Amino acid sequence: MVNTSLNYRLIAKDLNASLARKAATPEVARETAYYEANIGKVKTPEDLLSDRRLYAYAMKAMGLEDMTYAKAFMRKVLTEGVKDPRSFANRLTDDRYKAFARAFDFAQGASASGASVDFAQLSGSLDLTGSFDFSGINEVSFSLTSQLDANTTKTAMIVLNKTTLSSLAADLKSVTAQEIAAAINSQIDASGETNLKGKVQVGIGIRNNLFVQTMAYTNLGADGASGGTDFDADAVYFAGGSNRTLAIANIPLSAPGQTALDIGFGTGLAPDAKAKSVTEAYLRQTLEADAGAEDTGLRLALYFSRVAPSVRSGYGILGDNALSQVVKTVLGLPDSTGASAIDRQAAIIENKVDLSSFQDPAALSRFIQKFTAIWDAQNNTASDPILALFASRGSSSGVDADLLLSVTRNRSGG
Repeated sequence: MVNTSLNYRLIAKDLNASLARKAATPEVARETAYYEANIGKVKTPEDLLSDRRLYAYAMKAMGLEDMTYAKAFMRKVLTEGVKDPRSFANRLTDDRYKAFARAFDFAQGASASGASVDFAQLSGSLDLTGSFDFSGINEVSFSLTSQLDANTTKTAMIVLNKTTLSSLAADLKSVTAQEIAAAINSQIDASGETNLKGKVQVGIGIRNNLFVQTMAYTNLGADGASGGTDFDADAVYFAGGSNRTLAIANIPLSAPGQTALDIGFGTGLAPDAKAKSVTEAYLRQTLEADAGAEDTGLRLALYFSRVAPSVRSGYGILGDNALSQVVKTVLGLPDSTGASAIDRQAAIIENKVDLSSFQDPAALSRFIQKFTAIWDAQNNTASDPILALFASRGSSSGVDADLLLSVTRNRSGG
């Protein structure tokens, strides 16, 4: 007997166990192992698109399985990325494409050359007016690299979080741009003269944005005099020139549970560092798809529980067919495609549903339980004669959701 309410509660009661069982199935385990073993080799959009298994896995993980055939379309999504507001993904109304482009960004970080100027400089894209909260799990993590001459490249790893900022910021809940710049310079100095100390500096630009700039560097060696060999050898690097470059690339965060914070150079990680988050998304998508093969209402409920907490407006609900179907079912709203009807429905949704409450797991669960109760009354009455009594009234708009919820709980022992 199909009972959406009961099936949803069985899965949601211990979602981690449900996902673990799905991960252990032979096909899922095999495809996940292949993805984890090979995604680190992918360096370009074409690398991903040319590997059928990796590409199919990535598309399913991001909820785009039905677009796997459209390689030319996805190539454009990947190639243009999301950094340019006019990029292809940013012009699409479906946010899944932006998420895909961010997850598989093959041109992350930033780079600059000093070939035509007296120094190489990178400027952050964000105005850092105000302050940033580093008292919790927020973190900035990137590598800073400078090619000093044709044969020499040096690197420093920069990590800004509550641990590294604790002695440098007056208030971890309100870290300023100046304190961020000072902390980065401190870590550059800490890398030592064998790395970037004295060769790169960070400052605040006129738009209150961070900039990173190369510096001229001279070390006369152990004897402190010009000339010499071995320990007495001089090291002289110009700030500019055709060989002097700068590059910033994001690196994995220091620990699980940390949240990447953007200070003007992006927050994306390379695909191999994102493998875990993609495999988790693949498992969830597979769980939902397999559940939906037998019970569409169950797939809708599981999808809603995952996505609804990120929605902030009635238009955000209506712009997603699955979210829209759940909310319309609960509110008894008719399907409509007219622009004016959409405006009215968005207003009704915002008036009748506290969308911010979906960020509270308990409130979200109560809303989904109302949906599954109505769904059972509309679709599963053949196997439940009690619910058929309510469905006989003709439509969900005449059914009290709380009463249906009480009935289904009693029937299933919940």
